Amino acid sequence: MKVLDPVCGMTIDKKGFIFTSSYSGVDYYFCSEKCKEDFDKDPEAILAMKIAREKVMEEERAESLKIMIDEVAHEIRNPLTSIGGFTRRIYERLPEGDPNKEYAKMIIGDVARLENMIRQLIELKTMGVSHKEPSNINDIISGAVKLFEKELKDKNIEVILELVDKPPVVSLDRNRITTAVSHFIKNAIEAMEKTPKLLKITTRIRDEHVEIAVSDTGKGIPDDKIKYIFDPFFTSKIYGPGLGLTFTQRIIQEHKGTISVESEQGKGSTFTVRLPVKGS
Repeated sequence: MKVLDPVCGMTIDKKGFIFTSSYSGVDYYFCSEKCKEDFDKDPEAILAMKIAREKVMEEERAESLKIMIDEVAHEIRNPLTSIGGFTRRIYERLPEGDPNKEYAKMIIGDVARLENMIRQLIELKTMGVSHKEPSNINDIISGAVKLFEKELKDKNIEVILELVDKPPVVSLDRNRITTAVSHFIKNAIEAMEKTPKLLKITTRIRDEHVEIAVSDTGKGIPDDKIKYIFDPFFTSKIYGPGLGLTFTQRIIQEHKGTISVESEQGKGSTFTVRLPVKGS
């Protein structure tokens, strides 16, 4: 499994790694003895720098996303409309039984999916102002899980909730955070094709942040793809059509939070969200 050295930010494989430290019940891995020593001297300062580094990276991705949305909407939307319109005309004029009619139908379907992605991209850029209110994060998580109750049961997925007792009230947009958690649950369900199928969601309070961890025992994310997991189009190759993780990242950024992911192919993934208790 690939993880980031919290001191220098280097990506390392934690299998058999000898430079490790534990802080507040969490294990950290380091690329060198010096990084481990720096961490042990002042772990809180190092973790604060790690969070700041993650925020800068997310802000850079967000800016790149805005530029990409403008280019995609301008360069693709108009010709896509023409392709869809002309293909529908051809489809309507072809007689029943013509083999080309099935091909035209496939093109129409593909165009519809691309048009939907363009709409999602524009919506992503123009997301409105969130409406925050005092919220219990455990209630939001329980509500999100309930939305998938039937699907989880039908697919024989075991659900474990380890939610912190009496979490602090946090100012959140309940609908958007529910949407974010739902995306993680949906991705976990889609990733778990073979047994054991276990969805585990935990919450805890650390460093004046609420942490939400969503873990699955699914297929995992390839090492060469994990750094792109929140970028548009890469998500569609891993989790199917749509921009769910990209939307999710925007939602968490709006709440001044961060998302991190750890994954190992064949064993599963864990997405961790950190939301500030104050000033969110």
